[in-house]
Amino acid sequence: MWKFGFIFVFVVLIILSVGCGGGTGPATTTGTSNPVTNGATSPTAVNVSAGQTASGINIAVATPASSPKPNAESLGVGTSATNTGITVSRSSNPTIILFGHGLTATMKVRITGPNDISVSNIQSVTATDGTPGITFTAAIASDAALGARTVVLQNSKNDITAYAGGLEVVP
Repeated sequence: MWKFGFIFVFVVLIILSVGCGGGTGPATTTGTSNPVTNGATSPTAVNVSAGQTASGINIAVATPASSPKPNAESLGVGTSATNTGITVSRSSNPTIILFGHGLTATMKVRITGPNDISVSNIQSVTATDGTPGITFTAAIASDAALGARTVVLQNSKNDITAYAGGLEVVP
C-alpha cells in the first residue's frame, strides 16, 4: 500500500512541475523610445570649478598624439626656472622661460585671462640638464588685470600642456 501512495505522490509532483513552467506572457513596455542617431554629436563646453563634478556628460579625453607628450614643468623669468611660478609687473616686457619634455618653439603660447598680455619672439632653449624648453617675450599692459594666469602651450598635433596659475601679474 505504501508503494501505491509513494507512486501517487511522485506522479502528482511530476504533473505539477510540468504544468508550472514559470513562463511569462508577451512582453509589454511603456515609456518613450530613443531615436536612432549616427553617433555624431556637437562638442559642448562644460564649465566646472575646483571641487565641482560634472554629471550626465560624457567627457572624452584623447591620448596625446606626440611623443614625448608636452609637459610644462618649470617656469621662470630671464635665464632660470623653478616649479614655483613667477611674478611679472605691469608695464614690463619680461623674457619668460619654460622647461619640460616635448616643448618646442613651434608651439602656440597663450596666457589665460583678459587680453592684456601679448606673446612674441618664441624660441627654443635647452636647460643645463638637457631638458628642452622655450623662451618668449611677454608684453604686460600698464592696466593688466592683477592675479594669477595660466601659460598654455599647444603643439602642431593639438597636444596641450599648461603651467596653471604660475604667472602672477602684480602692480
